[in-house]
Amino acid sequence: MPHSPHPGIASVPGHQKMISRLSVFLREADAALDAWDLYSDEHTDLDGWPYDPEAYDDRKAGRDRAVWTAFKPVREEAGALLDAAEADLGRIPIPSVHNRWAWQLAQLRDALDQIAATRTEYREHLAAHPHASPEAQDAAVDARNAEAWSALYGWLVHGRAVLEMHTTAVRTAAGPRIATAAPPPCSPATAGHTTRR
Repeated sequence: MPHSPHPGIASVPGHQKMISRLSVFLREADAALDAWDLYSDEHTDLDGWPYDPEAYDDRKAGRDRAVWTAFKPVREEAGALLDAAEADLGRIPIPSVHNRWAWQLAQLRDALDQIAATRTEYREHLAAHPHASPEAQDAAVDARNAEAWSALYGWLVHGRAVLEMHTTAVRTAAGPRIATAAPPPCSPATAGHTTRR
């Protein structure tokens, strides 16, 4: 009898699209962090002090902005993604479960709460200053992104656990793989020879 789709996966509409968007976020955030690390290494002294503090701060704000923007497609559905991951975690056979997964899910939930709180604070600030200059608005955006950085970095570090759980859930739901037939032995005429391409 064929295996039915995994309940934790099938119960969430658009789950695979959410997984794909999380993967895109992780790639884009990784790229932003790699670019920042390279810049920071080249523009600071041995003690970590920037040669040009103003340019350094601008570049850091750019990093924060890039990661905030990369997370935007994931943000609204992140709670549902974590719910599905927790459901899958309860169904994955114990030998296949990594001990760190439950802890990482808790870290992701806390980080998501922090991001939501930062977003709310930013919206309240905008509402309280409806006639702020473009420069003041840009400064508020930079402050929001900087405040959310730690939580967004948490998603970058621990978000892969969601992908791991998803992959494990799909694999275990599909059941054991059928062994493929072994390749036929080489004929005496070709034994010991390789084909160069």
